[in-house]
Amino acid sequence: MTAHFNPKYLLFHDVNNAVVKVRSDDAQSREYCTFYYPLDLPFSSWYAQSNGLICVSTMFDKNFEYNPDIYIWNPIVQKIKTVPESPLTTFEYKEIEWSALAFGFLPEVDDYGVVHTVKPSVSCAPYDFGPYDEDYEQYLHTVVIGVYSLNTNSWKKICQDKVFVDRMSTDQSVFVNGTAFWVGRKIENPIILPFGQSIAYFVEVDQEDADEDDDEYDGPHLDIWVLKDDKVGGFSWKKKMSVGLSENVLAEVLGIRNKGEPILAKSNNLISYDLETHEPYDFVELTTYSYREEGSRSPYVISPFVETLVLLDIDCNN
Repeated sequence: MTAHFNPKYLLFHDVNNAVVKVRSDDAQSREYCTFYYPLDLPFSSWYAQSNGLICVSTMFDKNFEYNPDIYIWNPIVQKIKTVPESPLTTFEYKEIEWSALAFGFLPEVDDYGVVHTVKPSVSCAPYDFGPYDEDYEQYLHTVVIGVYSLNTNSWKKICQDKVFVDRMSTDQSVFVNGTAFWVGRKIENPIILPFGQSIAYFVEVDQEDADEDDDEYDGPHLDIWVLKDDKVGGFSWKKKMSVGLSENVLAEVLGIRNKGEPILAKSNNLISYDLETHEPYDFVELTTYSYREEGSRSPYVISPFVETLVLLDIDCNN
């Protein structure tokens, strides 16, 4: 099943149309290929991409009510696999405080996984928590987790207690080194993205909100923080870089290139920032795209992409 590592492409997911484009991640950024979503694949719902496979689900789409369907699509070989129903779909929508999905590649076991996490509503009657049923009150902060393996085409169900998270951002998930990350509290427009073997978090800073010691920029800028695993002390955030923002640059990161350079929109172009100099440079000219109006959706979600033949020999009906 192994996918190729060291990706040399970028996948541009057009969020307004059922189209994905693959470009080379080099100075020319030439278009490599274009794929259109199959008619039976809902493109406007929850989406995640990892190592050449795309996972979509209508689980959080209000137009589909509480539809638990999850699909995995390989655009290279044009195969779609319907994932078996999550064991957590026994919870009805009104019985859930929050629910979240994540999808990613697990290199240590050469597998792809879907993680489905549910926080049951404490106002409802006890559910099937297995050994936790005897003392439900003790586990009011327990979440139920379903983990799907593409290799085995099966789910495992576990419980995790002492999870003190009141809200979960269902649209923001990152899968790095076999670990799923979510934004666990309600904040304005959270952006988290893979950053090499870690994740990055982006914060727009107005000058009046900047620290007194932060005098690198006189105007608005974007701070980039990278999650560090201290092994002993746990996780911590370290500022990677700050980049200045001109009036024509929207402070919204559309993606990250394979070497970690952030991608932003400027007029009808995309720009990226050098990690050493922090200076911007033209990246891709988008002649069919005009600078989006305030409040409208971003034109693309951009992520590293590799070619893989995974699903080619799989019976996608099972």
